[in-house]
Amino acid sequence: MARKKNITIEDLAALGPKKIILLIIAAAVMYFAGGEFVPDVEDIDTGQDTSGIVAGVVARVVDGDTAVIRVDGKERRVRFLGVDTPETVHPTKGVQPYGKEASNFTKDSLNGRQVWLEYDKSPTDRYNRDLAYVWLTKPGRIDDEAVRRNMFNARLLAGGYAKVLIIKPNNRYEKIFKEIQSEAQRTKIGMWQ
Repeated sequence: MARKKNITIEDLAALGPKKIILLIIAAAVMYFAGGEFVPDVEDIDTGQDTSGIVAGVVARVVDGDTAVIRVDGKERRVRFLGVDTPETVHPTKGVQPYGKEASNFTKDSLNGRQVWLEYDKSPTDRYNRDLAYVWLTKPGRIDDEAVRRNMFNARLLAGGYAKVLIIKPNNRYEKIFKEIQSEAQRTKIGMWQ
């Protein structure tokens, strides 16, 4: 038997008008037939599977594109997918131009904050770091607008704190990331000044 779960406004908004009308009709039919209508959230199509997204709390920021995030009581070193900020702690490169600004932006934005980690095809790298997209709110429907508004990786690009770095097979958001970077370059923001 499927478990029952209340539907949120975000779930409904992600459905679109046609599916909402169908849900209302189904609920009305069930009501007048004397039955109960409680659709499972798992049955609602939100465009992309978000079941693999895990919640965590940022324990500390290492630099602009890496943080230590506590998930289920364990700390994970997480490298943010699709972006590369100038170095501040690299053993041979030293501090690169705009590295401190990127690191400070990440610290100010993430330290102590709850985040949600979304993994792509390859969840770790050769340094045993988790590779993830970092969401500031738990994503429901994932589209370009949601990425721009709620994904921290995209905010790094939009503010000119990072450039796009795609290492396949982790390329889920390559197109939107490149668009955001182009906008930052055109407006000469951050490192693109």
